[in-house]
Amino acid sequence: MNVYDFDETIFTGDTEDRFFKFMFAKKEFRHYKIKWDFYDRLHKLGLITKTKMREGQYKFLKDIDDLDKTLEEYWAEIEQYMKPWYYEAKRDDDVIASGTPRFILEPIVKKLGIAGLVATEMDTKTGKIDGDFAVGEFKIVNFKKQYSLDSIDKFYSDAYSDHYLADYAKEAYIVHGENDEITEWTEFFMQHPDKMVIK
Repeated sequence: MNVYDFDETIFTGDTEDRFFKFMFAKKEFRHYKIKWDFYDRLHKLGLITKTKMREGQYKFLKDIDDLDKTLEEYWAEIEQYMKPWYYEAKRDDDVIASGTPRFILEPIVKKLGIAGLVATEMDTKTGKIDGDFAVGEFKIVNFKKQYSLDSIDKFYSDAYSDHYLADYAKEAYIVHGENDEITEWTEFFMQHPDKMVIK
């Protein structure tokens, strides 16, 4: 199977950033932006982990009356940011491996008609995360709960922080540049060692 990171790999932008913007644009949720900024500041100061930051920032979930309808409206607005190249490469057994909470990505994964999704497991009533926010080394922890690491034929990402999964893939590629160039993983980072940073 082929495995894809989502944000900036097969989707332009960040799905969480877009979701927060979408929600905070609603009059009844604007005040939550103050809380979002507070937790963001604590994280930048190194006082809390990304997991704790996100749990605090998603506390507004409890006030959403119909989450399914909200997500339907959200994806109707942002599906346009899916990258065209992915539709040409897509296979039915593809797996999306992302740090974004599962509930946000499930609608688009279902619409794409692909096999699987590895994501941050979050309680949609409380914002509580099961385990850790699934980025970097924690993404591979979640992946192993669902799939064998030996099953990855090709892996695609936009960031070196995904090297944990790239190391196990039979082939790994980096998606980069305004035109979504796709370059073999090792070749790219040999040419751009300055890009070998963890986001």
